[in-house]
Amino acid sequence: MVGFFCVKDNEIHAFRLPSHAGHWLTRQDIEAITTPLLARYGSVKTAVRSINQQGQRFVHRLGFERIDEVDGLIYYQTERLRHARL
Repeated sequence: MVGFFCVKDNEIHAFRLPSHAGHWLTRQDIEAITTPLLARYGSVKTAVRSINQQGQRFVHRLGFERIDEVDGLIYYQTERLRHARL
C-alpha cells in the first residue's frame, strides 16, 4: 500500500507515503470518487496542512479554491473538478 483516500459526506482526504512519490491516483480514480459527491452535495471539500506545498499545488490543479485557514490547516472547496493533468 502506498496511500489511501478517505471520504466522509462531501469531505475527502488523500495520503501518500513520502517514499512513493509520483502518480499513485489517476485522473479517473479521482473522478470516480468525486463525481458522485459533486452530484449529491454540489461541492467537495478538503484540507491540506499549511506546510504541505505539494498538497496545496495538487488540490489547486484539481480545481479546489482556498476558503479558510485554521490551526495550520488550509481548507479548500470545489463545485466542479478541473480536468488537469495530474
